[in-house]
Amino acid sequence: MDDGTKELGSRLQVAREARRPRLTQPAAAEALGVSRTTIQNIESGDFINVNKTVRRYAELLGMTADQAERIARGEQTAEKDQSADTSRLPLPPAVEYELRSSKTLEAGVIPLGPDEADGHVIVILQGRKDASPEEMERIAARYRKPRRMLQGLAGESDEVAES
Repeated sequence: MDDGTKELGSRLQVAREARRPRLTQPAAAEALGVSRTTIQNIESGDFINVNKTVRRYAELLGMTADQAERIARGEQTAEKDQSADTSRLPLPPAVEYELRSSKTLEAGVIPLGPDEADGHVIVILQGRKDASPEEMERIAARYRKPRRMLQGLAGESDEVAES
C-alpha cells in the first residue's frame, strides 16, 4: 500500500457512495464477480498494482482505467484533476455515471430569472439505453407536467410582499 493506491481506493469509495441509485459493496462485488472483501481491500488501498479487477471497478464507477492507473501512480491528484483537464466538467460521480449509462431524451436550460446573474437549472431527461420507443414516450409524457412547472420558475419572484 502506498499513497497512490490509498488515494485511488478513497476516490473509488467516494464514487460508489455518491452513486444513485446507491451501490453497496456487496452489490459492487456481485457486479464484478468478486467477494466483498476484495471491494473492501480496493477501497482501503490494500493492493499493490492496478490489476484487472481494480480497473473494472473503476470503470463500473465511471472512471477510466487510465485515470485509475494515473491516480495509483500519484500522477493525478485532486488538485491536478481540477486544473489539468478542462474538457471534463467537475460532475459528481453519480451524475457522470447516469449521463453515461442512460439515453438522453431531452435536455434544456431553464433560467431562474430575466438576468443571467439569476442563475439557471439544467435539466436532462433520460431513460434506459435499451428502452423501447413506447417506454421512451411514456417517460417523456411523465416529464411534461414537471417541465411546465420548471419553466414557470423564471416568472416567479422570491420577494416577500410587505404587509
